[in-house]
Amino acid sequence: MSDIPAIEVRGLRRVFDVRQGLFAKPRQVVAVDDVSFSVPAGSVLGIVGESGCGKTTLARMILGLLPPSSGDVLIDGQRLGDLDRRARARLIQPVFQDPFSSLNPRRRVRDIVAMPLVAQGNIAGDEVKRRVGEALERVGLSAEQGSRYPSQLSGGQRQRVAIARALVLRPRIVVCDEPTSALDVSVQAQILNLLAELRKDLGLTYLFISHNLAVVEHVASEVAVMYLGRIVERNESEALFAHPQHPYTRALLDSVLTPEPGLGVPDVGLGDTMPDPANIPPGCRFHPRCPLAFERCSHETPKLTPNEAGFVECLLAEE
Repeated sequence: MSDIPAIEVRGLRRVFDVRQGLFAKPRQVVAVDDVSFSVPAGSVLGIVGESGCGKTTLARMILGLLPPSSGDVLIDGQRLGDLDRRARARLIQPVFQDPFSSLNPRRRVRDIVAMPLVAQGNIAGDEVKRRVGEALERVGLSAEQGSRYPSQLSGGQRQRVAIARALVLRPRIVVCDEPTSALDVSVQAQILNLLAELRKDLGLTYLFISHNLAVVEHVASEVAVMYLGRIVERNESEALFAHPQHPYTRALLDSVLTPEPGLGVPDVGLGDTMPDPANIPPGCRFHPRCPLAFERCSHETPKLTPNEAGFVECLLAEE
């Protein structure tokens, strides 16, 4: 296996200008701020965090669907900006959250799966047909189901179609953005098992984005925790779930509901105020909600630094 990371992100930043009225001055919203990491080939990096923390914006930049304000994305050692869209599609493909809206309802399943091949413009019709059949079979769909429309399939079958479409070009990397959140729990398990089998059989690398911590713990080999556009902790999955270092990571893990009756909704001590990416506080971004914050946290910005427990962006960890 090559030593070149499948995905390498260097200082990635994305700023949006948001207008709140016709004559109002636009505000800047920093969705992703100075994010750097690498994903070794064949591994799974899970990215977790609250809604609005920048997970999906990060994924869209890595896919090349959204240009970064600054920073670089390298796929298999090649700068994403130097690749045309066809070359990019051969290296990296997405599986989106909602199979009900990510598939064209007017096209048959086999035509949907064939679209990436047809878009390449240099693959013969017989080869397209053969590879579509191969992709459908690999995800557990029959040739008869390939002649149906998405509306004639269940939610789990539609997500299998989306996975087949992502794999038909034989990419090395798949970005999964909440791929099971729109599915029933029993179907979620089937899709997760399918993704695990495909990674093993095809040597795929996954960037797996989810708010479901149990799912991430199950599938990811390494986990990155995002808060207000920054990665605040990154570590191997088993170590992070067993010994979280950042107060925000601990709060996320404490917020998981348990099936035990009478316990109710857990109070993780973060208060009712949600973080505002248009009004980022000085110092540590988490300090207004952090139960362990001290004076330095309000004015000194911590750096994501390595220690014996992975990478942590916290002044307490530095001390």
